Amino acid sequence: MAIGSPSPPAGEIASLDDAGPEHRAEVEGNLQQQQAPCTPKEITAKPKRKTQTLLSFYKKIEGAVGDLQVQGQQDDLADQDQNPQSNENVVLEDEAPSRQRSPKVQRLNSDASVLVVERDPGLRCQIWEYPVDEQDEARRIYMMHGPYHFLMDEYPLSGSKKHPRRFQAHWFKSFPWLEYSPDKDAAFCFPCYLFSKKPSGRAGSDAFTVKGFRSWKKVNEGTKCAFLSHMGSDCNSAHSYNVKCFDNLQNQSGHIRNVFKKQTNEDIRRNRLRLRVSIDTVRWLAFQACAFRGHDESPTSKNQGNFLEMVKLLAAYDEEVKAVVLGNAPGNAKYTSPKIQKEILNMMACNVQKAIRTEIGDAKFCLIVDESRDESRREQMALVVRFVDQEGFIRERFLDIVHVHDTTSATLKQELCSVLSFHKLDVHNIRGQGYDGASNMRGEWNGLQAKFAADCPYAYYVHCFAHQLQLALVAASKEVLEVQNFFEHLSFVVNTVVSSSKRNDDLHANQVAEMELLAELNELETGRGANQIGTLKRSGDTRWSSHYDSVCSLIKLYKPTFLVLKDIANTKGPGTSQTVRGKAAGAVTLMMSFDFVFILHLMKELMGITDLLCKKLQHKSQDIVNAMDDVATTKKLLQNLREHGWDNLISDVISFCMKHEIAYPNMEDFYADFIRSRAANETTVEHHYRYDVFTVAIDQQAQELNCRFSEQATELLMLCTSLDPRDSFSLFNIDNVCTLASKFYPADFSEQERRTLRCQLRHYEHDVPTNPKFQNLTSVADLCRRLVETKKAEDYYLIDRACIFSNETSQDKTSQQNGR
Repeated sequence: MAIGSPSPPAGEIASLDDAGPEHRAEVEGNLQQQQAPCTPKEITAKPKRKTQTLLSFYKKIEGAVGDLQVQGQQDDLADQDQNPQSNENVVLEDEAPSRQRSPKVQRLNSDASVLVVERDPGLRCQIWEYPVDEQDEARRIYMMHGPYHFLMDEYPLSGSKKHPRRFQAHWFKSFPWLEYSPDKDAAFCFPCYLFSKKPSGRAGSDAFTVKGFRSWKKVNEGTKCAFLSHMGSDCNSAHSYNVKCFDNLQNQSGHIRNVFKKQTNEDIRRNRLRLRVSIDTVRWLAFQACAFRGHDESPTSKNQGNFLEMVKLLAAYDEEVKAVVLGNAPGNAKYTSPKIQKEILNMMACNVQKAIRTEIGDAKFCLIVDESRDESRREQMALVVRFVDQEGFIRERFLDIVHVHDTTSATLKQELCSVLSFHKLDVHNIRGQGYDGASNMRGEWNGLQAKFAADCPYAYYVHCFAHQLQLALVAASKEVLEVQNFFEHLSFVVNTVVSSSKRNDDLHANQVAEMELLAELNELETGRGANQIGTLKRSGDTRWSSHYDSVCSLIKLYKPTFLVLKDIANTKGPGTSQTVRGKAAGAVTLMMSFDFVFILHLMKELMGITDLLCKKLQHKSQDIVNAMDDVATTKKLLQNLREHGWDNLISDVISFCMKHEIAYPNMEDFYADFIRSRAANETTVEHHYRYDVFTVAIDQQAQELNCRFSEQATELLMLCTSLDPRDSFSLFNIDNVCTLASKFYPADFSEQERRTLRCQLRHYEHDVPTNPKFQNLTSVADLCRRLVETKKAEDYYLIDRACIFSNETSQDKTSQQNGR
């Protein structure tokens, strides 16, 4: 009995590749020819082994084992009996079927060896016992030899003693997948052995793979033949599936390594050019803040959106680009899909953030944060960092935008800390915070600025002056119920008139008629450019100046507005609904009430004082010192209005009521206050309007100014102005700079450095202000930059550090403009 030897796989073990061409041809020829049974020169017998790995399945033996033979496999069994071939480099095993066999190795020459595999299906270990990554390799080795068709003149008898039966050799022709084990005298299925999974335990599931089939009497039962039953009646049987897997693995020409198309250098060049066009397009659109996609990007669309249209434009000016983009690009590599656009844009954003982080380095920085809803109603939080770079320039960099689920201070702080941690920015290096005036941001105890101040005591909160004052005055007005109601009524009156172009035209016509009447009565001055026709102005939610403009426009156009509303309320017929007439009638009632007229004039006086401050703070050349002076002046004017402005105000209100025939109450009568639960005889009309409305409204404005322009922030900003180089360093003060370092930044200046700082300031006072290179500087930002340029920052390094902190904390308009 002979055992076939395989051609081992390359890279797995030392094999025929190292044996030389003569030996390789000799062994491969033996595998393709038919071998008749021959007498072995050496017989070995070893106990059966259970192997766990592919390498343990093959056993290498150093040295020759004598002259051996191999029997090849051939479908034509008749030729096998007639053409026996001999080979010196083969492995032989005992002919006796009861003996157990193990693989041998015959060295072909001094440098290589041939591995012999166990062919007996009854002795070999199962494929599913191999490691997963070695199973396909084992299958290929067995497939090189094919099914084990062991031929004998007479096979052993088995079964009942009365009618014993044996395996028949001609079954190999009828069922080519069949294998015979001389050791177990059983039949096996070659494809099922290679590709079936571990038996599930069901009866008969392992008959042709593990135990073997020996019921020979069931083979010759016609349609009930056991072999036919194993094959199954359709293509969905387990045997058919395993045969299909066998064919697929055998078809090496269809393997992915052979089917996969390798890209040539030209393909790579074209792909890179196509990708570069997409990258350049994304970069340009992002830099110009243009939308990428269009409403209709289909091939038939006349406008496919900015991105695709830009790609078309680039292709129109370059034939090489035109040959690789859009319609000339392969369907799976156009690099124009929205997903690719976002991916490219995200990589650019990451590179920008890395550059910003490198620019910051270890410098201290300030946080500037604001949140708002986008078009999709999602809360987005924008983060800007303000710092001084190594060259002394103030930089404000937009670092990130983050979606937040809510706007509570805890959520905002958590998201900000995540962003700072991601970019490896230490919270303890924060030296300033700039937010709006919302309670969740500026709250003294639970606001965002308080939470960061708890982690870093030197992260001082300073609000934008103009925005701060606007919010302060708007918020203060809402604290007085009568004033809050007045602004709602004011918006209602204005919107009713200006929401229609026809009503706006009627307002202009009434205004012209009133001017003509006053001119005839000599109550109106005439002249070129005087008495221009105007319109009512709407107020914004967060702009105090817009409220002031709205109040002034209504006072000026009070009678024309009243006539328009009265005409709407009385007009019936097509084009006028009951709802519109009802709103107009309600607006007329409001305008004829004393409460409305009184608060209208009160807001005019109050806003006249604060509006001037708002406009000053909005001016780009406004500095910190003048801003603080304007705030102090505004507080004094408010106090003066509170103490001495009542008589003039009530006189103007009564005069206005008489002019427009509006009923006004007697100031000495009792006032029935239903809101404050006062009795009818406890308060007078004058007491209500003077103390419950007039005084409270002014006090709320003053309180908001004091709260939002806190003493700590004011002192910090005033000390920072001591380093301002404007007007030939006229504001320079050594004591203020030392106070700034010792009181507000003790962690950044040690005790020894504070003493050294005073010494440097004395030298600085006689050196820098008189140096021609430091003339005509307009901000601390210019001073920082000039110190670096002249290398004075090395001599006055502590002063340079104080200037940096001053720049990061004080967010005056001039510094911000120069920093950008």
